[in-house]
Amino acid sequence: MSKISSIALVGLTVAGLALAGCSPQNQNDSTESKADASTSVGETSSAAESKELTFDDAVVRANEDKDMTAIFGNLVNHSDKDITITGFSTSLNAKVNQMHETVNGQMQEMSSPLVIKAGESHELAPGGDHFMLMKMNNQIAPGESLDLKVEVEGGEELNLGEIQTRSMPAGDEDYGDMKDHQVEGHEH
Repeated sequence: MSKISSIALVGLTVAGLALAGCSPQNQNDSTESKADASTSVGETSSAAESKELTFDDAVVRANEDKDMTAIFGNLVNHSDKDITITGFSTSLNAKVNQMHETVNGQMQEMSSPLVIKAGESHELAPGGDHFMLMKMNNQIAPGESLDLKVEVEGGEELNLGEIQTRSMPAGDEDYGDMKDHQVEGHEH
């Protein structure tokens, strides 16, 4: 065999092995299933492309000494249809995620989904409506961030992106029976 043929054969062998390592047989070695991967891509693309719901001036209250925190900001519906938020999730993986409202100074879980009218906004603020994370295993300090997704009517999730944490005082809400995490029937 000539020297050129040997070099070509070695080159083809190396190229073949490299391609074999990228073959579909090895694609399932990941812990993420194909369904999960396509869902993740769809969710991210959908939220990023449509921008139908944004969370302006969003902030997470730091919880250095507590196992709960809250998320505040201004939810803006840029679409021509109402958006009904039925729940939310974060990268913190709190055991309890609830949408709260304050009625007569008493904080409570919302009794119905949160509707953001077409072309309008809804403020989540201390002492008012807010997203509450409770029974957290980890604290979140000022300067850290979390990723937030809201669940909307019909089961779709909208990715609202990364939200920064900062120190801020508690609102004027009264936690009543929820002070000690007595949230029977409210765990999701």
